[in-house]
Amino acid sequence: MALIQIEGLHPQPTGSRWALWRLGFRPFYLLAALCAFAVVPVWLAEYGGWLPQTRGLAGLAWHVHEMLYGYTVAVVAGFLLTAVRNWTGRPTPTGWPLAGLCLLWLAARLMLPLAPTVLSIPLDLAFLPCLAWVVHRRLRHAEQRRNAFVPWLLLALATLNLLFYLALAGQLAFDPLLPLRAAMMLLVTLTVIMAGRLHPLFTRNAVAPIKQYRNDRLERYIAPLTMAVLLADLFPLSAAILVPANLIVAGLHFWRGWGWAPLATWRKPILWILHLSYLALPCALLLAVPAALGRLPWLVMEHVLGIGVLGGLTLGMMVRSALGHTGHALATGKLETLTFAALMLAVPLRVAFWLLPLPGSYRDWLWAAAACWILAFALFVWRFAPILNRPRIDGKPG
Repeated sequence: MALIQIEGLHPQPTGSRWALWRLGFRPFYLLAALCAFAVVPVWLAEYGGWLPQTRGLAGLAWHVHEMLYGYTVAVVAGFLLTAVRNWTGRPTPTGWPLAGLCLLWLAARLMLPLAPTVLSIPLDLAFLPCLAWVVHRRLRHAEQRRNAFVPWLLLALATLNLLFYLALAGQLAFDPLLPLRAAMMLLVTLTVIMAGRLHPLFTRNAVAPIKQYRNDRLERYIAPLTMAVLLADLFPLSAAILVPANLIVAGLHFWRGWGWAPLATWRKPILWILHLSYLALPCALLLAVPAALGRLPWLVMEHVLGIGVLGGLTLGMMVRSALGHTGHALATGKLETLTFAALMLAVPLRVAFWLLPLPGSYRDWLWAAAACWILAFALFVWRFAPILNRPRIDGKPG
């Protein structure tokens, strides 16, 4: 814990050519994209039998775990270590303390598949509590009640991670994937909260004048309602409960998202990626209906959530904040548009086999979706690794 209490170090001078450790989004966005790029081909090689299983965490459990606690948690860390500074006016870790947090995350990623679990699991379990402590201290000193839930959500994710490892070791009598699926539902709920704050604001600022609407009662209850339904979908409840619950909450999300005027963003990829990824949420809830009736596997709905909602929103936010926090204009070119298109194309490709009578095997469609996912993050790294490493172009700190 001493690592994150060091606050005497400051960002490098603005004249330095090396800016990776100046603010949390820089290293964590780059690490997140590299993780997303690497995990899928490694898992496919293992799935295809070309790569022997390692001595540590392996197979489907490793793939799902790293998509959540590797990629998505790294994006959340980069976002929070940047946003909390803006929310509170207090500095967040930079320099060596930030590098230490990144090293803790990275060490767990490298050791989980390669080292004995007795060495790798404590490293992985330590990261989220450290991040929660960093966030909590700054929110507490600034009396930031609006965002006080964030450290508790991080600790809930850490608890689910612990339950995953205990179930994997046979210490708990349930499927180890259950806590991972629950973690995904918590992360999706976080996107519901952040989308309500950011999507209409970003759209209004960039495409004025437009007409938007907002229902305060809906905003108050949509996140807990969504979390309740998503968590209920994890258990073998009666279709008489799950079907109407998913239909109602899907309708609420369609109504909510339409109120943000998404069609006005069609010429601005940096905006439509956010609206399109949010649209994937009610679509996933609709797919939960045939899943609850036994007509589709639940993995169809979960991949729309994982790729479309979490993947799309995190990629869109990484591009936006990487541009904005380095002093660049919030505008995207052909490369960024291709990045977004490749990511969102992965969604229908991943679930098409289950929904439509199409030629080809399951493996063919799986590889097609994986190719789009890998392309999206390869393009992100190609475009943004130099930007994340360089100082702000306007000479400001950060």
